[in-house]
Amino acid sequence: MIPATRTRADIFDPKQEEAYQKLIAESGGIIWMRVGDGKTRVALMAAMDIAQDSGHKIIIVICRRAAFYDWQQEIATLQLDVDVEEIENYVGFNKRISIVLVSDGMLLNSTVQQTIMSMFAEGDVGAICVDELWLFKNPKAKKHLALRVFTEVVPTIGLSGSVMTARDLVDIFGQVAAVGRMKQLAHSLTRFRETYQTGIQGAFFSWYPKPGAYKAIMAKIEPFVYVHMPPTTQRKMRVNILKVLPTKQQKALIKELKETAAIEGKFELVNMANIITKAQQISNGWIKDDQDGYEYIPSAKVDRCVALVDEILEQNETEKVVIWCAFRQDILRLIPPLSELGFKIATLQSGTEFNTKLWAKKDCRICLATEASGTSVNHFAQCQYGIYFSQDFKWTSLQQSQGRHTRRSSLHETAYFTFLHTEKSLDAQVFYTVRTSASSESSFVKQMGILEWLKERNS
Repeated sequence: MIPATRTRADIFDPKQEEAYQKLIAESGGIIWMRVGDGKTRVALMAAMDIAQDSGHKIIIVICRRAAFYDWQQEIATLQLDVDVEEIENYVGFNKRISIVLVSDGMLLNSTVQQTIMSMFAEGDVGAICVDELWLFKNPKAKKHLALRVFTEVVPTIGLSGSVMTARDLVDIFGQVAAVGRMKQLAHSLTRFRETYQTGIQGAFFSWYPKPGAYKAIMAKIEPFVYVHMPPTTQRKMRVNILKVLPTKQQKALIKELKETAAIEGKFELVNMANIITKAQQISNGWIKDDQDGYEYIPSAKVDRCVALVDEILEQNETEKVVIWCAFRQDILRLIPPLSELGFKIATLQSGTEFNTKLWAKKDCRICLATEASGTSVNHFAQCQYGIYFSQDFKWTSLQQSQGRHTRRSSLHETAYFTFLHTEKSLDAQVFYTVRTSASSESSFVKQMGILEWLKERNS
């Protein structure tokens, strides 16, 4: 069956074996499992068998470019007898099964599309794996439509750590459609909304699930979907919030931001994202000037972050710490003061390759990472401490980044996460919004009363 030295009995636990069997029986489907529960290896083993049984020799893996290394490592761990190539370097004519890695960002590239189409024309493609399936949840997006050109004709396995990344049932519809199974749920997005949702016009037009909709949807897709999402409370985590006082300059800048918004009438939703972002930047100790440059300002949050890292590393001479940030500029702001602690610093940002050799060194004990890059690296499992210097709006970013500390391979019993909040800023609102799965600026504004925050001109 599988051209590998290791067998499923050596690798899979009962839940993974159950997921594998469902994928084989249905020739593809979706795996919804928590970060670290083995989705990648289940998908690889199932795709290998599906492709081999059909006599085809190519498996296409669509993932973030930053995740190429992780897939290559998993293939090596499983000891699969395959060739691994990136789509840009693919030349064909391989006798062995080939796993071809395609960056999700390249799906709209005409050259890449032509290369994939040539594989299909030769009848070589036996299976497709789509990593981080939630990235394709929007059924109207060009990237989603480009993906379905291929997934609707070849057995496809979708992997995701999130059933819904927001509170819209369309997340489920989009993921089901992305793996070529749309008609097994609804023939169109319009029909899906008519069947499972009710539109209500208030201050904002919103879609709400009809009674029993979620259960009905899951029952309909159950044949080809494997779900294992234990409550996050089962994970060994401890969350702490450290509040710091803003400096006089930060207070003045925040007050000016509120007053300017009030005077200019910038309370419309279209302006809210810029206002919220500026408030976060002030809290994080930097502001953007009129020449598209950046000015650093004193920040108690920066000082507290450096002191906390120093305290953690002082307690244990082998401990490493990951600091999660919402903005790339946060990383640049933190590097100078953290460098004074005397340790090498690794960085991880979306779309960049992680320097694994640097991170493996004993004197590299700090990693600064953008929160959105949490989906693309598996090297933080032994890091007991994660510090959230700042957060983005997406619940998936929080879930994925925390999951990197709590994988099955973690040796520590408990992961400790500290969230740094500047008082009278938006840090706390962002935190509680993300914790309740609100993942867009619009839901952020509606649920957390940002207008009221802005109007408190005297606070």
